[in-house]
Amino acid sequence: MNENNKKTWIKESGFIFAMIGSAVGFANILSFSAQCYKNGGGAFLIPFFLAIGIIGIPMLYLEGVIGKIYGLPIVSAYERVNCKKWKIFGWIAALSCLSIGAFYSVLTSWSVAYSYFAATSQIPMDTATFFSKSFLLESDSLLSMGSFSFVIFFATIFVAAVTWWVNSRDIGQGIEKICAIFMPMLFIIISTFAVAVCFLPGAWHGFYQFLRPDFSRLKDFTLWRDVFGHVFFSFSLGIGIVVGYSRHSKKNTNIKKAMIMVALGDTVISIMSGFAIFGCVGFMAHTTGMPFHEIIQSGSTFVMGFIVFPKILHTFSFWLQPIIGFLFFFSVFIAGITGVFSIVESVSGNFEVEFNLSRKKAVSISVILMLALSTFFCFGNGTHLLSALAPVLLGYVFLIGAIAQIIVFMYFDKEVSQDSTFLGDSNKHSIFYYCVKYVGLLFLIMSFIGALIEESYQQFNYEHIFRIIFFVVLILTSIILSKLGRKKS
Repeated sequence: MNENNKKTWIKESGFIFAMIGSAVGFANILSFSAQCYKNGGGAFLIPFFLAIGIIGIPMLYLEGVIGKIYGLPIVSAYERVNCKKWKIFGWIAALSCLSIGAFYSVLTSWSVAYSYFAATSQIPMDTATFFSKSFLLESDSLLSMGSFSFVIFFATIFVAAVTWWVNSRDIGQGIEKICAIFMPMLFIIISTFAVAVCFLPGAWHGFYQFLRPDFSRLKDFTLWRDVFGHVFFSFSLGIGIVVGYSRHSKKNTNIKKAMIMVALGDTVISIMSGFAIFGCVGFMAHTTGMPFHEIIQSGSTFVMGFIVFPKILHTFSFWLQPIIGFLFFFSVFIAGITGVFSIVESVSGNFEVEFNLSRKKAVSISVILMLALSTFFCFGNGTHLLSALAPVLLGYVFLIGAIAQIIVFMYFDKEVSQDSTFLGDSNKHSIFYYCVKYVGLLFLIMSFIGALIEESYQQFNYEHIFRIIFFVVLILTSIILSKLGRKKS
């Protein structure tokens, strides 16, 4: 495709901001710090940084190069490598993105609702009961749909409307402009938060607990596996999101620089959020006399964001609670909505190119489908449904997609593997080339086999049945779309 005829990012910085917005999500702000605390503190950062260098940045390079070279979304990019039969893996990625977008937009709607609750001081002391019973209307099991939460549903409609309004515009006028505002804003809010909590009594004890190193944890192989998996999924690798953004990059875009900035931005926000949250936890421990370990009992994103932090809010002065609460949940909203933008861009890009649709029509179809699927997560069994789907949507499809990308584009495609991004100063392949082609592929295959073995030991239940049905439907739909789709002329 001629670059003069395609819509590109206006500035390289806009591409970087959008990519950081895609990478930074709920886990970065809400649960990274708790995971660090529970898995060795400062020692946790050793495998974390190694994972970024060994698999995070190399895979970002790969997807960035695929998008830049072909100017196509992941489905059509497979076809350009004369691997039409591999297009099914592109559609698996795209449909998985659509499903992920369904529950991710609902999670983002939670931050919308809680921004309002915090600003109007409506969150009671019993934050756990309020969250599960009053807000989620949580049912007892996956099979019990329970009540429908209209609060969550209307907040999800708001998220979908904002997403459509941004994504339906040209990439430079929509996503780029909003992310260029939102990401610096997120950085300012979190950094100001992190500096301000330094002056709270007990905050420095919280910082110490956050990063206190426990090097004995490094002997645990599962920690290394989980950290590498966290980095892989945090960067949204393997499902075409990075390709979806990179296809709008210009030929002179420096992919190396852009992706290193993405990894750096994602890491900085994660660590700063940790200081902000653990400073507040230290303040709460100091104020209430509660032992630190009793406050941080879980690394769950839900627990940290919507139960623990609202409880911390009640330790602040009455006039400060709505201000701090609103800013915190607005930050979570920014992290969520920018992720939704990237998901819809990935899905709609495939519809646009494969079925020769206008951008606005492709985005409209994607958002409508995403919103329709979102309604299932507004019922009382929404969290149970998410738990049932998580191993597939946040596990297997990422691994399958990444394995397929490495095999096709690193072994069968000379153009991608010979791109300057993978070359060093002497015009020979750099370490990142070998990391993604050999180390990354080996790690992904081992992780996939390990996940299957681990699940085989679990007791067979309704969640397994649901996952099998979902995966079969995903495969069949991908096959059908592979047959129907046609490349845009």
